[in-house]
Amino acid sequence: MADEGKEIAWEEIHFSPIPSQTNIYGLTKVEGREEGNKVFLASLSGRVICLEYQQNWLVPSAREVPFTYIPDSAEIVSIDAFKRPEPSKQLVVGISLILLKNSRSHQKQFLNIYSALESKAEFSLESIAEGCQHFELDFVPFQLTHAEIFVKERKEVVFLLCGSDQSVHMFCEDRVQQRFEEQPVADYFPELQNLASNVLWLEVQTHQSRRITVLGCQDGHVKLAVIELAVQPSVIKEYSLNRDGPISSVKLFSLNPGQAHKPGEDHSDVDNSGKESSGDFNLLVCCTIEASIVFMDVINQGFSNMVTLPESDDFDSVTCACIADVDWDGCDEIILGTYGQEILVYKCVVTSANNVDFTLIWRRSFANPLFAVEYLDLTNDGVKEIAVASLAGLHVLQHNVDRTEKELVPEMNQTTSEYVKEMPPVT
Repeated sequence: MADEGKEIAWEEIHFSPIPSQTNIYGLTKVEGREEGNKVFLASLSGRVICLEYQQNWLVPSAREVPFTYIPDSAEIVSIDAFKRPEPSKQLVVGISLILLKNSRSHQKQFLNIYSALESKAEFSLESIAEGCQHFELDFVPFQLTHAEIFVKERKEVVFLLCGSDQSVHMFCEDRVQQRFEEQPVADYFPELQNLASNVLWLEVQTHQSRRITVLGCQDGHVKLAVIELAVQPSVIKEYSLNRDGPISSVKLFSLNPGQAHKPGEDHSDVDNSGKESSGDFNLLVCCTIEASIVFMDVINQGFSNMVTLPESDDFDSVTCACIADVDWDGCDEIILGTYGQEILVYKCVVTSANNVDFTLIWRRSFANPLFAVEYLDLTNDGVKEIAVASLAGLHVLQHNVDRTEKELVPEMNQTTSEYVKEMPPVT
């Protein structure tokens, strides 16, 4: 492997092979203080690998999780995980799969939802893997993701499953029965009705009383909708455009220092005039046969302010994307993974004409095509790593140790010193 770039640098610290290849829906992350951070990587052979680090020794542990009701002839299509809202915080894992019988014409599709059978085992992967609820599907599943809704003023997290029937299906938990049920998506997501094509990638972010939903379709259609959640969910803004090929990823992100938005976090998105804060929301759109593009200030300007990511179409299809502040300056960068075996990192810059542009600041070559990428603190040491799923397995890239020590340690020491000064005197 080779890498280029001076502003940032990563080193590979771990690689876990997988029994068969994964796909663009095969990687999901789980973050939590109690049990540490981890990632699940699903392979097409029906097996799921969990990678986590032992917190005291920073030793990687990659093991297969024995999820029940996944036959040997099954192929996993997508995996996702979330934690139930407070006070439970129990882990829930969803896995969609295709069960192959004699031929493709006789295949069956399923969604399995796993959670611990007992509250005391909420962090035990073995217990979670045994507690399965099984749904037979009459469509081929694609991306599985999750989003927040409010049921009688109580926050719930639901699974959203994109399908080959040009629909998005919602699975919500009945707390009384302690079972998930499929519910009409239109009751909570009016923006997901009457879709003209299969949705390949769905992004949902909730910010106080509003939700932003973006979907990318198989026919190249992209739609963004702003939903008012105050009383009954209603669409207050909607934009759409068409690209020339299937959409592999869409990502909402912020570039404002100190105001990076993450899914599931509440942030103020409206200024005193009632207008969404300019520049808070930008949209990355990745197409399989075209260059990736960013639409700036997309909530206020729609799809009118477009910036192309240079060289993003030079390495075959862009298969995956991630938004992260990888150079620690408070502003998010764009990470792209390609079928042409490259990781590309882009930074937003302001040109001399006061226009916004993106520049390629780092790239790295791999030995195999890339399918998914996540940015999280896997080693639980306060510094995030990049998890990259390739055709061969899972790679973990760590920030250069010398740079970390030079730039982050003094800042952490200063923060600790300031905190100590503010502490009241001991009496």
